[in-house]
Amino acid sequence: MKISFSHLPGASRLFADYIENFDRLAAFYAADYRSRAALLDQAERVGQRDYPRAEVTKILQRQNRHWGAGEAVERHLAALAQKDSVAVVTGQQVGIFGGPLFTLYKALTCLKLAESLSARFGKTVVPIFWLAADDDDVAEVNRLTVLNRENELVPFSCVFDTDERRPVAQVHLTGNIENCHRAFSEAIPETEFKTDILQALRQAYFAGESLPDAFARWLVNLLGHYGLVVMNPTDAELKRLAGPIFAREINENSPSTAAALRAAAKLGAAGYAPQVSLRPGRFNLFYVQTQRHTLEQRDGQVVSTDGALQLSLAELLQDLRKHPEHFSPNVILRPVLQDFLLPTVAYVAGPAEIAYFAQLRGVYETFEVPMPAIFPRQSMTLLEKKIARVLEKYRLQITDFWTTHGSAAEELIGRVVKRDAADELFTPVAAVRDELGRQLAVLKTRAIAVDATLGGFIDKERGKIFHQLDGIEKKLLQATKRQNETLAQQIAKAAYALYPHHHLQERELSLVPFLCKYGRGLIQKLYEQIDLANFQHQIMEL
Repeated sequence: MKISFSHLPGASRLFADYIENFDRLAAFYAADYRSRAALLDQAERVGQRDYPRAEVTKILQRQNRHWGAGEAVERHLAALAQKDSVAVVTGQQVGIFGGPLFTLYKALTCLKLAESLSARFGKTVVPIFWLAADDDDVAEVNRLTVLNRENELVPFSCVFDTDERRPVAQVHLTGNIENCHRAFSEAIPETEFKTDILQALRQAYFAGESLPDAFARWLVNLLGHYGLVVMNPTDAELKRLAGPIFAREINENSPSTAAALRAAAKLGAAGYAPQVSLRPGRFNLFYVQTQRHTLEQRDGQVVSTDGALQLSLAELLQDLRKHPEHFSPNVILRPVLQDFLLPTVAYVAGPAEIAYFAQLRGVYETFEVPMPAIFPRQSMTLLEKKIARVLEKYRLQITDFWTTHGSAAEELIGRVVKRDAADELFTPVAAVRDELGRQLAVLKTRAIAVDATLGGFIDKERGKIFHQLDGIEKKLLQATKRQNETLAQQIAKAAYALYPHHHLQERELSLVPFLCKYGRGLIQKLYEQIDLANFQHQIMEL
């Protein structure tokens, strides 16, 4: 079963149009992701461009060997070193224990697109996962939700070696990680696969390890045999290779901001809200010490917006030459830096990324870097058999959960109870409401003819009467729910599984319990189900 993205909760108009009406947005992107011919053109363009292939490959070999990568990754890295090599890239924050489900879907889409293009191009297309290790939203990466043995949503987080906002590359796990592993194990039911999965998780996430290294080791453990190359861009040698991008951003007073602002104005004129807010004169890069500092030009000086730094332009450029690792790109400049280093045919993106890429075509052109095709990642909801039986029993669809407000479970329980008990209880209440409404309307018309001031009085009393009817209906509903405890429990279980915390399942739930239940074969099953030609949300029955 597939569902149009325009029907997904929270989907922006820009994202929905990108999927369903791309021609409206084509001017903001460099290539039509749906066209294999356009992807081939992109491959030829980047294949002939000069990249620091040998240097980048050497760094990636060192990184991936450190994370335990095997022969499949080594073969892809050997291909990347070749002069006309190309890549499909994706990336994500380094969430604790691998982050939510959609992180896996991104990686699998990247792998499958690279495989598909390799067959079409007649040469290896290298899949690369870019770790967002420069990101400083530590709270965001340190949250995960698990559906436990009692079908309750349990939040998980760990204690790191710092509470401050700083690049996650500088954040490390502490001895508390053992408590996280223990609590995780206690929440997950016993299965034949649980020991293997949780042991691999422990080997990736251990005290003293940095968050990017832990995430990378876990990703390599799960997907290394597919040949997924993982890349940590905070490596000092990679930052040195990126120096020309940083230098131009500084020397030319943020040409990226000027280009992105022009795109934002065009997006606004077309009726779309720009994803990224920008200010003239502010650089799209950070100066990194223990924390990230946003930089801007002010009165001939370069200052940080938090007031911590003040440098001359010459001093900043000198620091860049000596210590390029002190600099990192923000959301506007990061994609350009990525594709300055890598021969990228396509970038696999989520909805928010697709929206901000609409502001970047001019940025790519300014820095003379080819903009890749922006390919939508796979989007899925995993439907287990026990949940499917609940939906069938109560004649519910997954989309019913997405249209609820407040407590999804409570609202759907009320809907089912009212629907199934309508003839006995709720139809009479509705009939009384309808008849009273008609009669009060007649009464109001006649009363106004006698005294015009009576209209407001009748309206006020009408409100009181209908409030009482609402109270009767609420009491009936509560009484019926108490008599249907099984119904309530089953729908609540379905709501937690399909729409946890009023978010799409893929954005909230951890992959790990699913792997413990279904084994590593689940990854291959998901990989096989990805249809690169179908851009809809897929319901995946397990």
